[in-house]
Amino acid sequence: MPVKMITVWYKCDDKGSEAKLNHIEDGWANGDYPKPKDTSYSNQEAWRKSDWERKYAYLDEQYRVWSVPPAYWIR
Repeated sequence: MPVKMITVWYKCDDKGSEAKLNHIEDGWANGDYPKPKDTSYSNQEAWRKSDWERKYAYLDEQYRVWSVPPAYWIR
């Protein structure tokens, strides 16, 4: 079963106490915040001012997110 690497982005609330799932991005992103898909998306430029957490994960064909790649044993 093929899986692809994704970055799961969590945005911290204004109080800094809790990070909530915001979106996923294809591939493993580097950086402290998600980058805009296009420069015309001005609302995404404001993201750099927010606090973000990112986690690397895998997405399978059934759209399930895995923290480690799933392993299937074949006999």
